[in-house]
Amino acid sequence: EQLNSPEAEAVRRNLVEAMTTCIRNDNDLLPFKNLESNTIAVVNIGAPAANEFTRFCRKYADVSTFAAQQGLTQQQLMRIKKHSIVVAAVYSDNEGARHIMSQLSKCENLVTVFFINPYKMSDFAPISGEAILLMGENTRLTREYAAQALFGGFEVRGKLPVNVKGVAPLGRGILLPKTRIGYSDPLSSGFKLPLTDSIDKIIKTAMTAGAFPGCQILVAKNGNVILDRQYGFTDRSRAVAVTDSTLYDLASVSKITGTLPGVMAAYDKGLFGLDKPVSAYIPEMSTEGKDTITVRQLLLHQSRMPASISMYDLMMDPCTYTGRLLSRRKRVPNTVLVHRGVYGNADAKLRKDIISAHKSESAPYSVAGNVYVGQAAMDTIMQHVYDVPLRNKHGYLYSDLNFALLMDMEQNVTGEPHDKWVRDNVFGPLGCTMTGYRPLGRFKKRNIAPTENDRFLRKCTGHGIVHDEFAAFSGGVQGNAGLFSNSGDLAKLCQMWLNGGVYGGQRLLKQETVDLFTKTKSDISRRGLGFDKPDVDNPDKSPTAKSAPASVYGHLGFTGTAVWVDPDNDMFMIFLCNRVCPTRDNRAFSTTNPRPALMQAIYNCL
Repeated sequence: EQLNSPEAEAVRRNLVEAMTTCIRNDNDLLPFKNLESNTIAVVNIGAPAANEFTRFCRKYADVSTFAAQQGLTQQQLMRIKKHSIVVAAVYSDNEGARHIMSQLSKCENLVTVFFINPYKMSDFAPISGEAILLMGENTRLTREYAAQALFGGFEVRGKLPVNVKGVAPLGRGILLPKTRIGYSDPLSSGFKLPLTDSIDKIIKTAMTAGAFPGCQILVAKNGNVILDRQYGFTDRSRAVAVTDSTLYDLASVSKITGTLPGVMAAYDKGLFGLDKPVSAYIPEMSTEGKDTITVRQLLLHQSRMPASISMYDLMMDPCTYTGRLLSRRKRVPNTVLVHRGVYGNADAKLRKDIISAHKSESAPYSVAGNVYVGQAAMDTIMQHVYDVPLRNKHGYLYSDLNFALLMDMEQNVTGEPHDKWVRDNVFGPLGCTMTGYRPLGRFKKRNIAPTENDRFLRKCTGHGIVHDEFAAFSGGVQGNAGLFSNSGDLAKLCQMWLNGGVYGGQRLLKQETVDLFTKTKSDISRRGLGFDKPDVDNPDKSPTAKSAPASVYGHLGFTGTAVWVDPDNDMFMIFLCNRVCPTRDNRAFSTTNPRPALMQAIYNCL
């Protein structure tokens, strides 16, 4: 119990971090930079391609992995050399390992990581390549920390403890800065021991009640992930376990992790003004009444736009049914359960003028198995947004339409499709390889948690297609929803905000831009500039924990997701689940209310 206690784990981590030593770093290759433009191959010499080292490398970048024991084939070598950076991980000093190192010696930007005794490195002398990292031994933690060192997860400050003939003298050690989020343990970051137990208890209670089939939770403090856990399965069949690479539909968390970063990047480049009318950037909003709505009012949800538009009314063909489309009572023809207390007309069919039953050049985006849309559907939806009557009442009203307009504005001022703009300016530089819209273009369904069984509009279970109807019929990319991600990728975005716009040695946003968007608060509601915030005047109705300080910013998502960043404590929490699987009518989720409970447990253990 003493050897495997949390206190012992903290000591082991501190020791491994302190003994990690960089012996060579030509051209400041380490920590790796420009992940969006570099390709990285990891060659495990004397170990399988998949282990803790490659798994943690993949937390930072999309690396290609190879394994070799005695030698590399010519075909393998050709594939490896196509990468702009090659990492040779050496777990053995035998003849086969030395032969493989000689094969890799002419690779561009070669980095060698030694998981062997320092003395044995002399067997490889002279060592080719731009960088050399010494871990000293081959253990679970040295493999994990080696990946962190390559990508800047912690400050490398070790010194060579011996003289290694032909390699480096005693005391050699090159300082490598911390440039990205690292991985540590709760104790080292100032948390009390019960943190993991408290989180486990809340989640398992919620899962037992049926609140969701599985989830991811990540907690980071002081620049390090201190809790990164996955629970349960992707759906009720229990066929696929949730892993750290499972993708979740973020729902409205897309507003702050997709749309808002894109808007912030455009603002950073001076492409629009917060207090200018949005009609200056969206000509269709120049009608009387809407021509005075400012960008700031959209971000604060004070634009007088209604909360949403009915996709049922807009997408169903009125010529295919008689009577009401939706009813509060179940009676013919309203016999299809849409959600609790709402029944759809069984005769209603989707429009054929803007929706196709087959994929085509004009309708390339899948909404369901046999439902496809294209530009015509997107234009129809956005025109409806432009034309929708404003509310008479001024003040605050949370609206998906505000963010649809913000994305529309961003695309107009940048001249780029939103998904490409955020990929090139945000997700790529951050190394968010799992994050994006329309995930089925890059990932298998097995990697994605399904959502709801839609019996009315789409007549199937959403799996890799955004759950939100507004976003789905917009082709999967919309300002209010559509983004898919995992907790590890979102952690990079949150850490960039806490870093004041810097991540991985790159400045993505100006400090002033980050401060403006994360610190501004409405005078009439709890909302910030796009972000949600704690309700300090009514803690019982706050979306956050009661102990959350007023500086916290983030958002909740309809599918059960949550992201909260606490700059006062240099901390954030990410919780992802699919509580709408198989139905949005999930009383267990509202009864157990896990999101604020998890957040409060974190504060209780500080």
